Amino acid sequence: MTSNPKDHKGTNTSQEGISRLYEEYKNQIYGFAFKNLKSSDRSHDIVQEVFTVLCQKDLSQVDNIRSYIFQITQNKVVDAFRHRARNNKLRAEMWAFISEKQGTADQSLVEKDYFRHLEEAKALLTPQQRLIFDLSRTEGLSHQKIADQLNLSPSTVKNHMVSALKTMREYLHTNTDVVISVVLAVVMI
Repeated sequence: MTSNPKDHKGTNTSQEGISRLYEEYKNQIYGFAFKNLKSSDRSHDIVQEVFTVLCQKDLSQVDNIRSYIFQITQNKVVDAFRHRARNNKLRAEMWAFISEKQGTADQSLVEKDYFRHLEEAKALLTPQQRLIFDLSRTEGLSHQKIADQLNLSPSTVKNHMVSALKTMREYLHTNTDVVISVVLAVVMI
């Protein structure tokens, strides 16, 4: 049972006060973090981080402890997203470095394999999906421009692209090795 947030005004940072807040809010904090991060481990970490912050603060001046707790939680989730983005950037830089250092012969083989698998995946598309895919990915046209050019609605173009990408992604996932799948997934996004 959740109590009125005003009931906690003047809550101190004593062990008992923090324990009471922990029991009342831990599941809500975890749920919010998990809903956004889709990671159980990271969500448990966020719960601990939120209560670490609470232990370090004077809560006697906080008017609405519930809002305060969820503002801290939201900040921690944003921090987690920022950290994830930094890791993705570092991962991209690492792949760029590895790609740069590999020999041109390896690169040529990977490129040939890439284009062969890409063409095999495109062959599975309907003619309309293939045309829309090529206009979008090869010509660089927006969905609106493709719709205008083909006399279709933008939502029809979007639906064809979603179906085409799904078909290709499934084919590439089951018919290529891991490295090629990763490269193709990144290129297709």
